[in-house]
Amino acid sequence: MAYALVVIIFVLFFFLVIPVSSKIVPTIPLPGVCNAKLSPLTISWQLPADVEGELKQTNFNVVQRAVDTFAWQEFIALNWPAMVGDRGVANKNLAINAPGPRVWETWKETSEVYLPNGVAPKPWNSNEPLPNDLVGDRTTKILFRQSKVDEVLNDDFQPTKADGALPGTLTDQWGNVVRYEIRMNKVLFDYVVENELYNPEQQTLLPKINAPDGSILIKAAWREINPEESSRFHTVPAYVQNLTTKEYQLRQVGLVGFHIMYKTPSAPQWIWSTYEQVDNVPGLDHSASANTVFSLHGDRCVNCLTNQQTEPGIPNQVTRRIPIPSQNPDCSQPTQAVDNIAELNRLVQQGLGNSVWSHYQLINAQWATPKPPTDKSPDTVFHVLPALLGNTTLETYIQDTSSCMGCHSIARSSNVKKFASADFSFTFADALPIQIDPQVVSPPNKPITTWDNQHWNSILRGYQLSTQTYEQIPEFVPIAKLHCASCHLNAGANPKASSWFGMMKKYQYPGTDHLQKRINLCFEHSLNGKPLPITADNPDFQAFISYMQWLDEQAQVLNIDLPKTPYPPIAKLAGNPKLGQAIFEQKCAFCHGALGQGRYGSDTYYRPALWGDHSFNRQAGMARINTLAEFIHGNMPYQFDGALTEQEAWDLATYIDGQPRPEGPGSPHN
Repeated sequence: MAYALVVIIFVLFFFLVIPVSSKIVPTIPLPGVCNAKLSPLTISWQLPADVEGELKQTNFNVVQRAVDTFAWQEFIALNWPAMVGDRGVANKNLAINAPGPRVWETWKETSEVYLPNGVAPKPWNSNEPLPNDLVGDRTTKILFRQSKVDEVLNDDFQPTKADGALPGTLTDQWGNVVRYEIRMNKVLFDYVVENELYNPEQQTLLPKINAPDGSILIKAAWREINPEESSRFHTVPAYVQNLTTKEYQLRQVGLVGFHIMYKTPSAPQWIWSTYEQVDNVPGLDHSASANTVFSLHGDRCVNCLTNQQTEPGIPNQVTRRIPIPSQNPDCSQPTQAVDNIAELNRLVQQGLGNSVWSHYQLINAQWATPKPPTDKSPDTVFHVLPALLGNTTLETYIQDTSSCMGCHSIARSSNVKKFASADFSFTFADALPIQIDPQVVSPPNKPITTWDNQHWNSILRGYQLSTQTYEQIPEFVPIAKLHCASCHLNAGANPKASSWFGMMKKYQYPGTDHLQKRINLCFEHSLNGKPLPITADNPDFQAFISYMQWLDEQAQVLNIDLPKTPYPPIAKLAGNPKLGQAIFEQKCAFCHGALGQGRYGSDTYYRPALWGDHSFNRQAGMARINTLAEFIHGNMPYQFDGALTEQEAWDLATYIDGQPRPEGPGSPHN
């Protein structure tokens, strides 16, 4: 208590006595960590160029404190008042609590950068006019995003929800949907413009995207606020779209969530920091009174399930699943990377005095341990600390499996023919127009040929059975919650995912019943179900086969290169299940769940189970490690095929196939 009081007096002295224009910068002294002396935190407009010590301290507890101090330092600098007419430049003559747009708010929104038809964005200092004759000044925002990925990059591409039947919107306790924006700094903007990465065709010319050091991206979450609570929020006027009428309405909004990803010389995997306004949800470190009304938690949500999606306008009941660290490190455990962030937050908040920013808190910050010079693996192969990082406003529904670095490591450029890393940023995929892989057949839309017209209903039924297998014929798939398309991606229309091209010739249909028998093996093993009756008039078999014949027709029309193997072959390597588990936690669990159980919110298929009762049995092809490794490397993560190294694929396959699953028909253990 005495130490905190000294901090308050020390900082307030500088705030109240020393002129803003003075070169003396107010500081917040911080206690040492594990006998290491780190610099005090400064209340300054100056953005740090890198983490103190460059992540090289031998005690990871010290590194974590250096990263967390860096996170607070960048938060303060980026939320400094901005110069008028010079985007991204702090006004050094103002204090942090002065009114006006903050530095990051003057950066380019990604929607200003990635424009229709891949045209070049306007120069950095140009300002986009408000559309639709809306009226406002330079402080007025348009918040058009209604979920974290509410743009071209939808949540099929970057999953941020757990329930495929409901939208990924977040609704506060007053029934207002939280709004979002994504902004980039000038360093990253210049890189995009100089390399013409706003055009997807230009992206395909690069083997990979490599943003320069100093690049920063911001994701911010806002909610509509009432006048009586405005003193606890950074507020701005913003136009938001009415969900019913689609008209824009001017509202006062307050900042509730904030992500910073910052690429520094010592962090090629970027530094990931996330923050929240302290009144979002209750927590151990919440310093407000017992009468605090929380933005995202309260009794207005009657009979609501915790951290579950709702329809827009129905309040969500949100709790924090990953606690803000509140324990001091054990310095005898140098690989643990523990920091008492709750105490750090209190010291910084006290140091910020009566500034509105004292009502914000650091949740945590992620960093990757530096690799030795002999390690030539790509930057997307890493060891991250802490393993999980989530924000209640940005990863609301997947907090238990959220890793910012892990999720973003799979980001790819607009090149659909071959994976090219997008350097941990999904924003590059916003380049328009969206590229379509010409080697993947689109779902059946309308009949073209005479044969199509004659078999169209059967073709559509075959596609439906392929994409909704256990729902459509539960009598044959009574336990597993899988579709044919869970393994045969794009319903057999993807040449890299055990496609169904050429099945007629391979299985000598209609001269034999080999094709029907092969389909039944999938039902018995991959779907852990029962065989379909092999009869001449079985409509389900006929539907599958008609759809496969249609795929052959499309492959010929589109000149698709027919695959020689089910999956692209890879080198045979030894898998490490322990490493596989760590990779799964970082790059797979946000889709498939921490326990491989899949995502079936609202009893609706969203992402398939990888093990357990609802998955394939031990007689399935995927239960062979080599088959699963080839499938993973060629196709996973979904739509990010090629993001994993061959070694990662073997490690994952070894881990996944080592998990419990049904034995299958005829097994003595079944």
